[in-house]
Amino acid sequence: MIGFIFLHRDLLEWEWYQNPEVSRLYIHILLKANFTDKKWQGISVKRGQFITSSNHLASDLNLSIQKIRTALKKLESSGYITRQTTNKFTLITIVNYNNRQHQSVLTNKQKITQTQNKQLTNNNPPTTTKESNKIKNLNKEKIELRLAKFKKQVFEHSQYSTKILNAFFNYWSEFNTAKTKMKYESQRGFFEIERRLKKWTENEWKTTNKNNQQKNTISNR
Repeated sequence: MIGFIFLHRDLLEWEWYQNPEVSRLYIHILLKANFTDKKWQGISVKRGQFITSSNHLASDLNLSIQKIRTALKKLESSGYITRQTTNKFTLITIVNYNNRQHQSVLTNKQKITQTQNKQLTNNNPPTTTKESNKIKNLNKEKIELRLAKFKKQVFEHSQYSTKILNAFFNYWSEFNTAKTKMKYESQRGFFEIERRLKKWTENEWKTTNKNNQQKNTISNR
């Protein structure tokens, strides 16, 4: 089977949407219904109709026959389908099928969208220099906020000396050439400040200790 159906978003507000058996069955019926008039064993099956049985529906949807019958009754009593049943088959008709499944529905929506887009375009003239500067200022404000946030996060680790924290912050808050991103933001994965501060302190200690050893060596000569 080829083709498609129109499934409207207002289905989310449908009274039976949260009922799994009824909603599944209704969508299945929409998919199975004829898109054009046809003949089946000498019987005229019109657009929006199809011939089936409770057994067939139960098999298609992997539901019990009792659940199918209950769901069919709910759809019929709610006015979404009608049924003509014989001892061999059931002819199901979708009520207001043409209102729901018509090419003009899609065409009209497309026209409305195109019109709205055109209006938006006409209502928004090209960006002026003043507007461009405004955007740059907004971007700058975002960068400054990110910078202040990062500084706060670094200096929350008060167990480290101010000297360590300042050096760490100054290094990782350096901006790229375009002034759009800080060095720490360019790192892959999560930037774990606590772990990196610990490593930074260890490196500082090693460097200081090495320098002190070199000074002692020179002074002992």
